[in-house]
Amino acid sequence: MLAGGKMGDMKITRHIHACVEISQGNDRIIIDPGTFGAPDLCGATILVTHNHVDHVDPELLKPGMTIYAPRSVAHSIPVECHIVEHGRNFTVGSLSVEVLGSEHAMLTHSMPIAENVGYLINGRVLHPGDTFQPIKDVELALVPVNGPWVKMLDVEGYLKKFPPKRFIGIHDGIVNDRGLAINKKFLTHLGETYGSEYSPLEEGESLEI
Repeated sequence: MLAGGKMGDMKITRHIHACVEISQGNDRIIIDPGTFGAPDLCGATILVTHNHVDHVDPELLKPGMTIYAPRSVAHSIPVECHIVEHGRNFTVGSLSVEVLGSEHAMLTHSMPIAENVGYLINGRVLHPGDTFQPIKDVELALVPVNGPWVKMLDVEGYLKKFPPKRFIGIHDGIVNDRGLAINKKFLTHLGETYGSEYSPLEEGESLEI
């Protein structure tokens, strides 16, 4: 909610894989511009959820950019950034950002669990990074749907227990066109089953809330 208690129009734009842009007026946030591809970052505030290459490309980050990221990312990128952790919240112009969580979902039993944070924008839009943040009835959730750590049963479990009012599938940059078509079929079914509206945005497409 904005200052004065008024809700503002927010535009959410999907980019490749887990990269999402959120804007309100002249304020722009880009979350997780990774090595799979990213939009023009000029003038945007950059938020990074964790230190995996599909979520952060150090070569895209330049001096003078405003960047927020967990400590493990801050130690691995060539520019200064604001270090965030669970409960350390901040604002980007008219956009308030709540930092959530601390751990990446388990990849394998033989690998350590990485640091990961999620971001809740204006209390309305949730980007969880690589995990499922346990928040119920969020207005719009960006839900990871593919990857080494996630399967459709995990997505179903999340939507059943913590159904957002609306969701967009993200983290699907490793899937070909046939797999994306299968994703759309399953995600539509799961949204209908658990009372959460599925918005199948493709790369470059936007919606406003």
